[in-house]
Amino acid sequence: MTPEDRPHGREDEVRMTRLERHARWLLRCYPAAYRQARGEEILGTLLEATPPGRTWPRVRDARGLAIGGLKARAAQNRQRTTKANLRVAVMAGFAMYLSYWTAVYLNVVVQQFLPNSVRIPGSTAVVAVAAALLVGATVILAWTAPRAAVLAAALAASAGMVSYTLLVSGGLAALGPRLLQVLALVGLAGLAPRVDHPSRHWLWLPGAIAVTVLLADLGLGYGWLNLGLAAPWLPLFVMSAGGIMWIGIDARLIVAVLTYLAVTELQSPVMEISSGFWSFSSLPFLLVVLGIAAPAVWLLRRQSAQPVR
Repeated sequence: MTPEDRPHGREDEVRMTRLERHARWLLRCYPAAYRQARGEEILGTLLEATPPGRTWPRVRDARGLAIGGLKARAAQNRQRTTKANLRVAVMAGFAMYLSYWTAVYLNVVVQQFLPNSVRIPGSTAVVAVAAALLVGATVILAWTAPRAAVLAAALAASAGMVSYTLLVSGGLAALGPRLLQVLALVGLAGLAPRVDHPSRHWLWLPGAIAVTVLLADLGLGYGWLNLGLAAPWLPLFVMSAGGIMWIGIDARLIVAVLTYLAVTELQSPVMEISSGFWSFSSLPFLLVVLGIAAPAVWLLRRQSAQPVR
């Protein structure tokens, strides 16, 4: 539809503006690259097919647009190899785990401004903030910077976490539980690609985890569902449900969530081993996670491009 063909009345202009806005919102079902290449063509066809007087496309047109967008996204995922897709999913899982601890370290300082809280020395608070910022920076740099920068940030974040632990506990024995966090930092740095970084849209996963933990520890956000420093189950439930519904199009989301669950559950045996006792209490849950992960990775392999030989 050309500008000359569009209605010129004030009410018609407002209606067409709303129709275009709603149509462009539906167009986001397609990947960004696809929208840039063919978005205006699809939009023009959709506007021409919509009867006059409507501010939303017809249901069948909206449904067709959504299905087409999902097929385009599925085709886009098949342009990457299994290794590349699995790398992105595991990176996202590690980032979610590290974002949880970023919020935990920040909460150590935030709690100082709440009434009836236990005060900690200023040097400890400074180290806690530094550790939180360094861990958070490592997560962001994994999607935006060269691998050397990510590795440097990971090493600095590891030093910050170790320093904080020594300041709080005063003993080397307390460093055991930090081992998994250090391994996650190094793993994230090792998985970060040298070029062609994954879409930054993946950062909403660790961002949601961090914000939920911060709000929950402050007694905000979910009222009777306030979980303190426990795992943020509400956003995790939403992510898991979304990953299951999305698995036919892109299995990477559910693989990322399962990676986060597996690494989080490993925290308990690491703490138990460091204290000289292991009850194997987390083993059943880990087996369930691995049992779900196996078919998810198999499906991810089918959704990926075959490597060139």
